[in-house]
Amino acid sequence: MKENRGRPKENVEKKMIFTVDYGDSKWHYNLNKHPRGPYLVEHFDPTYDKLEKLYYKLEKLKEPKYHENGRKQRITKDSKKKMELAEKKYWTEHYRLFPSERPKRRGRKPARG
Repeated sequence: MKENRGRPKENVEKKMIFTVDYGDSKWHYNLNKHPRGPYLVEHFDPTYDKLEKLYYKLEKLKEPKYHENGRKQRITKDSKKKMELAEKKYWTEHYRLFPSERPKRRGRKPARG
């Protein structure tokens, strides 16, 4: 390693926008807007990829669609069914990954017979 001696360099430009890749995560920095740390941290964990994908699909289905003239499109039975199916898939995957968050069953137990 070279030893820095003498007078420091003038006009040293500090990098203000950069990303640091740690393999399993990527940290995005913009020191102009966020001087104390990263503004975005992306984690690459394949166990939660499917859950995240299902979440974004469900959110996209929930957001209203519009015609070219700006009027809101009506929600059809088909789109409702797609929404319900996506929500069911999302919660199935969620409870598979987080079994402790499954809601408790309420009410009477079924009769044996």
